[in-house]
Amino acid sequence: MMRVVLPLFLVSVLVSCAPMSGTGVSKDDNSKDASELGQPASTQCRDPRPMVCTMEYRPVCATLVSGGTATYPSGCNACADIVVDSWTDGPCEEM
Repeated sequence: MMRVVLPLFLVSVLVSCAPMSGTGVSKDDNSKDASELGQPASTQCRDPRPMVCTMEYRPVCATLVSGGTATYPSGCNACADIVVDSWTDGPCEEM
């Protein structure tokens, strides 16, 4: 029994650690990256939303569904909030 379980366990650990191909973001070959246009790259929040985030502090400026903006401690924290649509690196500019 142990001869079967141990190899299966090791294979499943190795497969789960393998990098996934693709990022889930499709980009048209002719489209310009936001950084090429002089704009900060925006990251879209996707479902399912994160339920737990690490305690890292890398401030981001989140675009809210209502149209406003707010600074969050990280992209994970921003996307965990249902009112956030997307975020860019760095804190929001104060007006």
